[in-house]
Parts: sequence; C-alpha cells; structure tokens
Amino acid sequence: MKKQKGILFDLDGVIFQGNRLIPGAKKTLQLIREADIPFRFITNTTRMTKKSLIDMLYSMGLSINSHEIFAAPHAAAEYCKINNYKSIALIVPKKNMEEDFKDFNLTYNNPEAVVLGDMGNLFTFEILNKIFELILNGAELIAMHKNKYWNSSSGIKLDLGAFVSALEFSSGKKAVVMGKPNPYLFNLAIHSWNISKDLIYVVGDDIESDIGGACNSGMKSILVKTGKFIEENLASSSIKPDYIINSINDLNKIIKLK
Repeated sequence: MKKQKGILFDLDGVIFQGNRLIPGAKKTLQLIREADIPFRFITNTTRMTKKSLIDMLYSMGLSINSHEIFAAPHAAAEYCKINNYKSIALIVPKKNMEEDFKDFNLTYNNPEAVVLGDMGNLFTFEILNKIFELILNGAELIAMHKNKYWNSSSGIKLDLGAFVSALEFSSGKKAVVMGKPNPYLFNLAIHSWNISKDLIYVVGDDIESDIGGACNSGMKSILVKTGKFIEENLASSSIKPDYIINSINDLNKIIKLK
C-alpha cells in the first residue's frame, strides 16, 4: 500500500515573489490537489492577516482556502492560550491583526506577555524601549519569528530577528520564538493529518527557517533556488537540505504528482 505524503510550503519566495506568482506555482498546486496530497502554507509573515494573504494571492490568480494557511500569529495565540495568559501587549503593524487575539485582554499595563511581530519601518526607540521595560517587569517576550532578513519587491530588508536579538541582549532574557525554524509552527500545521513526519516534505527558500525548521521537526526538506536563496549561504551552512530544485515547477522530480 502506498504511504500518504504531505507537503508544507513556504509562501514568499516559493509560491510568489513581489506581486506575482513564481512560474509553475499554480500548475504544481493544481497537480497536488488532483493527486489528493494534503498540503498547507506555513509563513512567518506578521505584516498581513490571513484574509489579506488570501486576497493577495487571489489577485495574483491563485485561490486558496483559509484552513490551508498557518501563520506565526496563530501559533503565538495558541501558545498564549496553552500558558493561560489573559493579558498581553500585542505589538503588530496593523490594528486588524488584533482579531487573531480577540480572546485576550490587550494592554500595556502589566501584561503577562509581549507578543511581537515585525513592525518594519514603524520600529522606533520608544517602542523598543517600552517592550524592554515590560520584559524587565516580568512579561514574557513571544516573538512571532526571528528571521534575519526578507526579500521584498524592492530588495533585501532587515527583519524582526535583529530587534528580538537586541531585546534579548539588553534584558538578559530569551524570547520564545513561534515561527520557523521552531518546530511549533510545523507541528501545528500537520496536527490533523495523521501522517508520519518522515513523509512530510517542507518546501522553502530559506536555509535556516525553512530547511532548518524541517530538520528540527523531523521532516524532509526541499530547498528551492528562488526567493531569498543565496548559493553562498547554502555552501557555508551546517544545515543541509534533503533535496535541491530550481523552483516549485520542479517539485514533480521529487514527489510524484501525476
């Protein structure tokens, strides 16, 4: 009997880049659906709500369902529930992201935790210093991810990880990191599949967050040479992918889709 496989995709750099789909993405996903292979998208993005992501992909010509996306903010909310936190300081770039945390009291007055997303150019000394003060007063720092950089349509940009590291250094306290490469997001995404982890393939463009996360989670890894892929990073990294392909268009070389 053929064993069931599953696939977890990174989004930015694998499915799309900038404001357009990567060639072959739509066709490959269609073949995966036809082959009845379960798949989901896992992303560290904290700049967009799930609905915004779905609308953006639809504008590029790709229709996906809300249950097919697992993002770092949802993992952070789940972590807070598991730890019975009632009050949190939510630091995110857009107010509509508060809907994912509607079960909590959102406050800066002695919160039990600070949940931090990427503020991009909205980061200021005042914001960082306020978070620093809350941590010193006992709040746990929960970072939605700790990416070093991301590849925007206008080039490589500094990401949340730099600010998380600064807060860790100054406070002397380690952040709890929800997003990739932490196994939490990967395990949450496959929770309902009942598929052995060694039959789950993670497809990503980031050697640390995607490929490293797959390794941390006991899953197979496929590195694509699109998005933020840099040959020098692969050569110098101790993390080694199970497979390397040029793009999602070549996924059929690893996983039989038809």
